[in-house]
Amino acid sequence: MKGRWGEESGQALVIALIALAVGVLLVTAFLYYVSASQRASRGAQEAMVDHYAADAGVEHAIWRLTYEPGFTQTVSASSPVVYSITVNGRTVVITVTQVTTP
Repeated sequence: MKGRWGEESGQALVIALIALAVGVLLVTAFLYYVSASQRASRGAQEAMVDHYAADAGVEHAIWRLTYEPGFTQTVSASSPVVYSITVNGRTVVITVTQVTTP
């Protein structure tokens, strides 16, 4: 019996070390994947916030032209009119120009 145990001693340690090495490689690759995905999501979020702010600025200009008394006359008298509005921490600069059709 002693000879048999002597031949198998240390094999479990080798298997455990191999499993640990494979686990470390898998965890490292997974963490890199998560990090890259997070950076890509952050970039996409910044672009979306910028698009939203620009769209909100245009809608505000349309609202002012439609409902604010005197704004249309201001644009007519001193075209173009430049003003800014802050939307979600972004400052949007809007230029409103009168266009006449023939």
